[in-house]
Amino acid sequence: MAKATHNADTRAWTGGWTGERFGHEAFVFSDDQAVRERVVPFVEEGLARGEPVMVVADDTVRDVLTQHLDSRIAELALFAPSGSFWQGGHATLAAYHASMQPLLASGRPWRIVGEPSWLAQRGGPAWSRFEAVANEAFADYPYYSLCLHDRRRLPADVVDAQLRAHPMVWDGAKPAPSPDYEPTDVFLRAMEPSSSPPEHQVRRLVIDDLSDGGDAMADWMDLHPVRSRSGSARLAVHEVVVNAIQAAGRAHVSEWHQDDHVVWEIRDEGPGLHDQTAGYMLPVHDPLSGRGLWVARSLADDSSLCADGRGTTIRLMFRADPAS
Repeated sequence: MAKATHNADTRAWTGGWTGERFGHEAFVFSDDQAVRERVVPFVEEGLARGEPVMVVADDTVRDVLTQHLDSRIAELALFAPSGSFWQGGHATLAAYHASMQPLLASGRPWRIVGEPSWLAQRGGPAWSRFEAVANEAFADYPYYSLCLHDRRRLPADVVDAQLRAHPMVWDGAKPAPSPDYEPTDVFLRAMEPSSSPPEHQVRRLVIDDLSDGGDAMADWMDLHPVRSRSGSARLAVHEVVVNAIQAAGRAHVSEWHQDDHVVWEIRDEGPGLHDQTAGYMLPVHDPLSGRGLWVARSLADDSSLCADGRGTTIRLMFRADPAS
């Protein structure tokens, strides 16, 4: 596929982006005027260059664009409320990936204005980790993503995490390297949930043969607290146990209750899975390799991965059902 290249000097609103690789900027604002000054010319520049422009944002941002673009709103490749896109981190990232395939096939660069308003919802702050994964997964995609974050609606720690996950920020005149940016693997290790299991309330099971141990594991798991999603929990743990046995011949499974979650930890003593982004996005080149971890992590409410020379540890957290 041929890639289009443009003169970077003419791109006032995307800095040194050449239209060949992924540009990823976090734009933080506190008033509507800031949106007008940053977003409107960014969109107008893309339309003037004949680039597909997609806007997925909340009402405030969409109202600003509607007022300024008027009938030219119809020229946008997509103009949708952000609330319609949130399906949880894994499914949302997968939907983004699928929606970009026709644009990728066209060979032209494109640009996106995205406002992940779901960051304010329960479970939404984890999206910062998927933003970080996008830096790796979409590195060779020829588009610029202008990600909007409204300080009036988002907690300060959520905004700070976004600044750490995006390599670019707006300095008031142009896109510039973010002084807070952290490499993807560093950011993920810092942001994935971590905790110590309660010392005397952990149940343990060792499995080295799923032909005999699969049913035993299902019977062993305490699924009562998550009975509405017991099938999902069972499948998620099974997928990671299969990976552990394939990697090391044995899986060490632990289970405990933590706050309002049930945690299942699967540890192996293999060489270690050293891709910190593993399981965040469904592998596209080899869907069968790595699919199990993606399934497990997408079914859980949250998860973490820790790998070293002594093996890999995956934790899957499922929120307990409300008390009846």
